Order: sequence, then structure tokens, then C-alpha cells
Amino acid sequence: MSMFFHNTKREYRLASTIGCIAVFLCTAPVVYAQSTSGVGGSSLTQVGTAAGLAGGSDLYTLIGRVIYVFLSLIGVVLLGILLFAGYQWMTSDGEKGALEARTRIRNAVIGLVIIAMAYAITAWIMSMIGGAILGLGGSGSGGVGDFSGFFPSRAGSLGSGIIEYHYPERDATNIPRNTSVVISFKEPIRVSSLVQGYTSSTVGPYLLNTDVLKIFPTGHTEEAYTASQVHVSFTGDHKNFVFRLNGMYFGNPTSTSDYTVDIAGGSAGLLRDADGAPAFQGSFSSGYTWRFNVSTVLDLTPPKVVSVIPVAGGRYAPNMLVQINFDKPVDPTSASGVYTSTGGFDNIRVDASPLSDVSSTHQVTGEWKIANHFYTVEFVTDSACGVNSCGDTIYCLPTDASVNVLAHAAHLSDTPPQAAIVTSGSSSLFDGVVDLSGNSLDGNGDGRAEGPDIDNAGWAFGTSHSPELVSPVVFSTTPPAGDAAGSSGRPLDDKPQAAFGGDTQAGVLEASTVNTDNVKLHSNEPASLADTFWFSVSMQSLDATGHPTVGLDSVTDHSSLMVDHRAYVSATSSTTWTPEYDPAIASKIHNIYQNCFQPAASRTCAATSADPSCCDDSPDSGLCDYPRPTTSSP
Repeated sequence: MSMFFHNTKREYRLASTIGCIAVFLCTAPVVYAQSTSGVGGSSLTQVGTAAGLAGGSDLYTLIGRVIYVFLSLIGVVLLGILLFAGYQWMTSDGEKGALEARTRIRNAVIGLVIIAMAYAITAWIMSMIGGAILGLGGSGSGGVGDFSGFFPSRAGSLGSGIIEYHYPERDATNIPRNTSVVISFKEPIRVSSLVQGYTSSTVGPYLLNTDVLKIFPTGHTEEAYTASQVHVSFTGDHKNFVFRLNGMYFGNPTSTSDYTVDIAGGSAGLLRDADGAPAFQGSFSSGYTWRFNVSTVLDLTPPKVVSVIPVAGGRYAPNMLVQINFDKPVDPTSASGVYTSTGGFDNIRVDASPLSDVSSTHQVTGEWKIANHFYTVEFVTDSACGVNSCGDTIYCLPTDASVNVLAHAAHLSDTPPQAAIVTSGSSSLFDGVVDLSGNSLDGNGDGRAEGPDIDNAGWAFGTSHSPELVSPVVFSTTPPAGDAAGSSGRPLDDKPQAAFGGDTQAGVLEASTVNTDNVKLHSNEPASLADTFWFSVSMQSLDATGHPTVGLDSVTDHSSLMVDHRAYVSATSSTTWTPEYDPAIASKIHNIYQNCFQPAASRTCAATSADPSCCDDSPDSGLCDYPRPTTSSP
């Protein structure tokens, strides 16, 4: 009997000891989650290197891996005890053996409960500490608070500054190793800012100017890619720049990797616009930086066409745009550009012939524009045919004509679905549409990239003589406009949305006008947070049932726009001001007929000369108020 109790106590002590170890270890993942790019980060990396722990990971990551191994071993030990005890119980030939097995099971379960409680208690304690330090969560109270240590700085240029969008997105995860890095600017950029030694007579391949932009494993600036390791291409308007690794991939095939892209700012103003002025100014003069996570795999799935506007076979107003939506982001240099009477961009072409003489065909001049986070391209001709109600020029396709659209698949390299690089010019490295991993277009949708002509994607429609003049109308918003109850207490990552509508596809939006110049997310946050608050705008094409439009024959009925953004400041973090965020849509939003959202309208609010604005879905004689300012400053 004494031996039985001795074993039982020993196993109980074993389970308790394992639980105590877990309590100690469970505090470490909080450290593992901290950034090494701030104060002390480089020192810890140097310590790890000196200790022989280098190899692409910082010391925090290595500590996290060690902790993971220990916790895994603890789980294996407890599982072994449970399995052994279960076997002992089933094979026991007496009450003593069964009781001993049940006791072992109980002790193992106690160990598991201790581990679970350790996680829960540690998470609660650390959240309270975080609340006290950062002024967030818990029972935090007081004034505005200093959030600069919580929200990353050098981020506000996305949306409020010169950056319209970039890929990969901020804090994106599971990005394929063979991705390109792409930045879309609101204004033309001086090419020499981003291309080493560039002049108008420079012939590619173009190399990265690493004095201005660096790409490196997060926490390891010294491992930044060199100029010769990154080739740069750009669109003819000098707004979209694509950075491709030369003969190599990000990361490795066995573990995920974090990368940082850093664009220099400061008084030197290294990044400059086409006029020579610093691109980063005011609150955003320090530049811009972001991080993303790379997976262990390559993207070898070719892009497909999801939907088109207008659909094949119909006859449409000549002021309708041509729009193509893809299932993944496409390389802007392969899918956008200008075609003039002397030539130019030809990867996607529009041909027209009079209905009275279909044998007389000519290529229509105009521009293919990239938009909607690189998911959408649309064609606007250069033939002016009128002015909309906002005073913007409307451009028309040939009237009473048959129009054919053809998107070319790129020629393939020796390793399909990868496309062959056929030119070193700035307009495109490819002779057809490719995605951001360099995969050629799968125009017939069979899952394989087979190059031209098999995978070219095309369709035809007709135009009428009379233009369509119906303007888009806001049908609904999320949160609901003018609803104080529904607009309060929103989740910190809530994304404002607005659905448009109207007859004859008037609610289908011109994607290139859905941008951060025309859609804003204003806030009353203190000035100290200006360079932390970023936002971007995207659009979704929807059918009559409200579902995403899928299929070349499916008709897009309306569009919905959405605003992604940095997490809101919690309303519980301050007692002297209430964080407030106001989405605003400008009149420069157009529909696919190029008619503008002007002056403002919804199903329940119609602007008049006396009340030219709709604010929170109600007529207003002046401009809509921005959020209330803070009553104190940090």
C-alpha cells in the first residue's frame, strides 16, 4: 500500500512540475511577439550572432522556437502518461491496477488543466500590463495618451500621403516566395529616385536605387538586397513601380520569413515627384516602411479573368468603359498603358469597326488603367464626347460600332506557367498579361498557362449612338449613415463600406476613380498619430443578388467600395476625448458611364441648390463636418 501512494504522489508532483514549467514558459511568447526593429533589436540580433544562433532569424524568433519545442515535449509527456494509463486500465486484472491507472489519468489531466490555466492567466496579466503601459484596454483611463509605441510610425503616406497602394499589403501573411513588390503612387515619380543611374536614354535592365528603397529580412538591414539583385520596371505614367528579385526568391522552402520594405524620407527628400519636389512632406516627411510575411511555396497558378464589362453580345452606350476583373493581382506593367496612333501598349487591345462595314477595323486609341489593388484594368478612349455634371470630360468608344477586346497571354519561359521576359523596356517586361509572380494569363480558364493564342481572352459587343447619363447613387453604408447607435461601438478593425446602385448599371463604378483621393477616412486623432494612420480603398463588382460577379457572361449589377485601415483607437482608452472616424465620398467617383457622384445622393437624400451636400444621409447647406477635434493633446 505504501508503494502505491508513493507512486501516486510522485506522478502528481510530476504533473504539477510540468504545469509550473508551462507557467514560466507561457510568458515568453509575449516577448517573441515584440518587434526587433526598435530599440535594442539590433543588439539582440548581434547577441544571437555572437552565440552562433544567426541564420536569418533574430534572437526573439529563436527563443520562440525553443519555447515551442519545450511546450511540445510537455504535451508529448502528458499524452504518453494518458496512453499508458489507458492501456494499464484496460489490461488490469484487479481493482488495485484499475485504481492506479485512473489516478495516473487524473494527474495527467490536472497537468493539462494547469497548462491551459497558465496560458489564460498569463494572457490576462500581460493584457493588463499592456493596458497600463499603452493606455489601451483593461481599466485604462486618463487623457489622450501616447500611442506612438503601439501604432507603427512611417505609415501615414498610405492613403493620406503620396502612396495609393502597395503589394504585398501591410502585415500581409503567406505571400508566395516568387512575388514582386509593387508600389502605386498618386503622382508621377522621378524615375531616377528608384532606378540607379537612370536617364531618359538608359536602357534596361533597370537596377534598384538602394539609397532610396531597401528590401531586407526584418531586423537585418545589413542583408538588404543589392541594386543588381532587384530589377525595376514601371508604367509609362511613372506611377506604378514593380520590383522583382533577379534570379532568386524571397525566403526559403522550409520556414516562413518576414521582410521589410523601407523608403527613405528625411530632409534630403530622396524620393521625388516628377517636378523634383520631395514626395514625402509634412507629417509624412520621415518616409514610409512596411512589413510582410513570406510563405515556403512558390505561386505557380496562372491568373484568370473573373468578369468583364460590358458582357459579350449586347449593345451599349458609347460612353461605357471596358473593364476586366482578374482573380488575383496582375503586374501593372503587363496590363496597363497607353496606345496612340503611332503605337504603344498592345498587351490588351480594343478594335472597332462600323456596324455598317464590319470589314473596316481599326485599333481604338486610349489608355488601359490599373486599379482596385491591381485586380482590375479598364479602358478609356482618348476621344472626348462631352462633359458630365461635375465638369469632367467624358470619352466615348466609336458609336454604332462592333467592338472587340483581346487580352494577350504572355509567351512562356522554359518553366511554365512562368512567362518569358521579352523586353527590358519600362512599358512591360512581358508581351502579355501576367500576375505578380510572373505567371502568364490563363485565358480559357482550364488551370494551365499555355501562352498565346490558346490562352488569349477576348469577347465582342456593340455600341449605340446615344450616351447614358444616369449618375450613381449610394444605396447603403456600413456602418449605417446617420445612425448614432449603429455607428458607435464598432470593432477596431471594422471596414466602412458603401454600396452603390441605380438603373441600367448606373451603380457600377469606374474602378480608377475608387481611390484615396476620392474616398477618405477622416479622424479626430491627435496630430502625433497622423503618420501612423493609413488607409486604402478597394472595390467589388456584384451581381443583382449582391454576390461577387463570376463568369464572362454574368452581368455586374452594382459595385461596393470598402476602406481598409489601421486599427481604430479604442473609445475606452481616453476619458477626455472620443475617437471618431468619418468616411467621406467625393464627387469625383464615377460610374462606368463616366457620370459622377455629384453633388451627393442616396436613396433617401437628394441634394438641391439650397442643400448641395448629403451629410450622414441628410441634406446640408454646407460641406460635411469632419470629426470633432480632440479636447486635449498628448
